Amino acid sequence: MNKNLTNTLLQLNTITNTVILKHPITVAASESKDIYVYLDVSELDSESFPDIGLNNNLNNYLNLFKLFDDSRTVSFNGDTVQISSGEITSSYITDNVALMEGYDISPEQFQKTEEVPTVCSIDLTVDDIKKLKSATGVFKDLSEIIIKCQDSEVSMSLGATNKFNARDNSYKIKKDSKSSKDFEIKIPVENFKKIPESEYTFEVKYNEARDAYRILMKNKSLSGLKLIMSVIK
Repeated sequence: MNKNLTNTLLQLNTITNTVILKHPITVAASESKDIYVYLDVSELDSESFPDIGLNNNLNNYLNLFKLFDDSRTVSFNGDTVQISSGEITSSYITDNVALMEGYDISPEQFQKTEEVPTVCSIDLTVDDIKKLKSATGVFKDLSEIIIKCQDSEVSMSLGATNKFNARDNSYKIKKDSKSSKDFEIKIPVENFKKIPESEYTFEVKYNEARDAYRILMKNKSLSGLKLIMSVIK
């Protein structure tokens, strides 16, 4: 449980507050199960630890580590995490993993998504994410991030496709990207705002047999971090 790992988990805490932390791979999901997170914990912390159940407690668990300096010592005794640094010690009782079956998620979902053909790949930058998030504060009536490819032009924009006013507000970023298929898919703004601000490869996956889209995001600075996002067609 070094600083690299806890800092990364702090960023992911915007997506979920409930998780079973596992070494070497942790897979978590948002409460509505429309965002999944894959984290190769071993890339951040080589020391293994037992499964840690945190039922609506990830924030408290991470805030506990802020009370200690980087030289802290962490040990595990059953469901209890013990932390010490100098004269300061603390014990934290975690949740029973056996009672968190709905959050015991296999990495298989990511393997299957990787195998689905990619119809469009976008370099999503920190600046893109910040601008879109900032724009949601200006255009509060726009509830969706729309990813669209039409006539070889790829764009990400704010919109509200359930509205019928031709003079709706809009905000669009054109991306220098190619697509093998014209499409228009949408992500709820509230889901997009949960994404940690970083550099990603943003892949639009299309399952032709099911006529279904999904988004796979691969973090460029941390190869072991991936996100799957459900979309609205």
